[in-house]
This record gives sequence, C-alpha cells and structure tokens, in this order.
Amino acid sequence: MTPDVELKVNGRVFSGWQSVSIERSIDSLAGGFSLAVSDRWNGQEKPWQIVEGDECTLSANGQIVITGYVDQRSISYGSEEHTLEVSGRDKAADLVDCSAILDTWEFAAQRVDKIVSAVAAPFGISVKTAPGFAVPSAREKFAVNHGETVYEVIERACRLGGVLTMSDGRGGLIVTRTPAGRATTALVEGKNIKSASGSYDTAERFARYVVAAQSAGTDSAFGADVAQVQAVARDANVRAARALLIRGEGNMTLGQAQERANWEATVRAARAGTASVVVQGWTQESGALWPLNVLVPVRSPFLGIDSDMLISGTHITLDDAGGSITEITLARPDAFTPEPFIPKGSDPQSVGDIFG
Repeated sequence: MTPDVELKVNGRVFSGWQSVSIERSIDSLAGGFSLAVSDRWNGQEKPWQIVEGDECTLSANGQIVITGYVDQRSISYGSEEHTLEVSGRDKAADLVDCSAILDTWEFAAQRVDKIVSAVAAPFGISVKTAPGFAVPSAREKFAVNHGETVYEVIERACRLGGVLTMSDGRGGLIVTRTPAGRATTALVEGKNIKSASGSYDTAERFARYVVAAQSAGTDSAFGADVAQVQAVARDANVRAARALLIRGEGNMTLGQAQERANWEATVRAARAGTASVVVQGWTQESGALWPLNVLVPVRSPFLGIDSDMLISGTHITLDDAGGSITEITLARPDAFTPEPFIPKGSDPQSVGDIFG
C-alpha cells in the first residue's frame, strides 16, 4: 500500500506529496516535517495556498502525527516543472524557540505537571498526564531563571521531578515516564529489519563513580561524622583506572549519594551504545505507525542485541530512492531513567570512608 500523507491548512487538505520526511523523538519536545511536490503541482495549474505561519495538521496513513505551524516555504519553477517545499513543527516548537516571560517566576509546592502547564499556557498549549501515571509529589520550591527558554524551564523541572514531557501530536503535551507501553511488532534481523547500525562509545563511562557531599549537622551528628558523605558505584566493564568524582548538590544522606552514584553508572552505560534500524514501510503489522516511548523486542545478532529496547525516535520518509521507510532509533530502557531528586535539608547520616 502506498503511504498517504495529508497536510491540512486553512480547512483545505493537500496530498500527493512526492517527498516526505517526518521526524519525532522523546529527546525533542517538537516533532518536525518536510514535504515536497513538483510536476505542475501534481496536476494543479495554480500554486497551493500554503503560507509560512499557517496552522496545520499532518496525518500519515490517517493518523495525526503533528499539529502545529508551517515554518518555511520554498517555491521554484522552470520551463517544465514547478516545485513546492514546505516544512513545519509541532506547536511545542514555540516553547523551544521562545523565552519564558511569566507573571510568576517562582512556584511553591507545585507538581511538575502544574509547572509545565503554567509555562505552556501563554502559547495555548494544553498539558495532560499519561493514563494511569501518578505525577510525583510537589517540590518545595521551583524558580524560573530570567533568560531561560520555556523548553529549558520544562526540561529542568522534568529532570528534577523525574518525569518526561512529550508532544502528543495534537498540539498538546503529555507528562509521562519511560517506557509507556509496548510495540505490537518485534524487530527481527532477516525478517523486517532492512538495515541497521550501532555506535558504541566508552568515553563517558568510568569504572568508579564517587559522589562526595556533605550532610547537615545536628546535636547528635556533627564534626567528622557529617563533614563528608561518600558513595561509590562501579562499572565492571570499564578499565579499573577510570574514575569520576562528582560533587553532590547541597546536603545528602549516604542513601541519596548512593542513589546518585548508581544513576550515573547505569545511565552512562546505557547511553554509551545507540542503535538504529530501518524497516520498509511506516507501520507495524497492526497497521499503526511505529510509536515513540515504547518497548520493542529486538533480535539482531549483527548488533549484538537480543532484548527489549526503547523506541526513542522515529523518522519516516518517502522518496524515489528508497520508497517508504521508517528509521527507528533504539536505546536501552534505562537510558532515560530520571535523575534522582535530592531535596534540601536532608537528615544527616554518619558514614565512614568508602572510597576504596
């Protein structure tokens, strides 16, 4: 079946695109698209009435994937051909581009989803939580820094709250965590994987992660007992001499320092390897597009993968060279484990020297 892409602008639907590129990622708040058509506007004598800044909805195989704005438009013509190219992004692109200018610069006892809603509201962008997802408890205080973009505010709030914010494809945002479900079709070498590649880099991995911090003193815990808190996590797959010392933020208990050290070791190991696979077509066996933020079984001896992986990005394309294909970016499920939040004023805890 030939894939179908429709761009709806000002109540009109434009289809028949000859070149298509639609990219989405859980690393990017806004998905983007690029479309092109030529040969007398695909049978039409007059140029298509699409103007940069227009609101638009993009559907692929009947499924809405991007709701936003046209960013760019390019037109060219010659004696035998007219060409139109348009590109755009989700509504959340405004959050990426624009500075945060708020009536209130500090939020007290607000959950992350409420903070995201407040900074996105001036742009007419709604915020929801994923079905069944319980947003963590409110932070004591969160301050917006002057000069931050809205996206930087959201990213920082989400990092501290241990959540992820993604575009829902329909002009809104959704607060969730990874993973948020499972794909219905496995990725199998020799079956549906058309090509694959992997990249592995140990430059950011270490054998020892040492978190050093201080803990607040009390009448019963003071002096050397709380002067320094140290925790160590290890990665047995890295040369023993490689070590990283991390200064803890504020006061930490031993348990909190250990949680931070374990997070560094786990996430750095997970992010050291990335993989992508290319499949023919845009959909799973069910007919649904390949989704983001879900686990998918991957069996690829060439890549050395035989486990569940997280779909962290998709790039669907259509052109004369390759037809319709989907490039799927894969990551280990723990690559997006939220950084542990260390609240201020933690209870003190006495520790010995565990550097060794």
